[in-house]
Amino acid sequence: MNKANFRKSITTAVANMTAKQQQNASDEICKHLSGFASVATADAILVYLPIKDEVDLRPLISLWIDESRTVCVPLIDWEAKTMRGGLLTSLEPRALVESKHSIQEPKEKHPLPTDCIDVIIVPGIGFDRAGGRLGRGGGFYDKFLGQSRPPVVIGVCFDEQLISCVPREQHDQEMNVVVTPSNVYFE
Repeated sequence: MNKANFRKSITTAVANMTAKQQQNASDEICKHLSGFASVATADAILVYLPIKDEVDLRPLISLWIDESRTVCVPLIDWEAKTMRGGLLTSLEPRALVESKHSIQEPKEKHPLPTDCIDVIIVPGIGFDRAGGRLGRGGGFYDKFLGQSRPPVVIGVCFDEQLISCVPREQHDQEMNVVVTPSNVYFE
């Protein structure tokens, strides 16, 4: 099966999940992430604000902000097809703006140096147990990780998004860990 077919199949499987199933699965993933020493001790974490059908890590993000950790989210440059980490200080709607594809970003743009990021938590359409990631096709995370890879890169997904083998190309970046509600897979 090619990437387009995997994307379609996985997207359908996630769309068939109820909102309650997605929330319960997201809560389990948050519990797993809370138990990781690399996450618990990270000073700076690059995470994402979820769009429809993505794992919702906002409870953890809120906790990290309350703990005065450096939390950043992708700032997307759609024309250059690049991203960088931007400081996130609040999850309040008034502090966020919506960009293309319903992606939320901080209203105030404060980019962070990539070398200060300890952990990156990455969403995706699908993952495999060996750290392969199937993104949405824009290559933003692959480019970012190819230029500035921190020590720990964690992919998160629902069990419905885990496939046997993600088709890989040379530019595709691997995750060190893939976390689902039911398991944790190390590269």
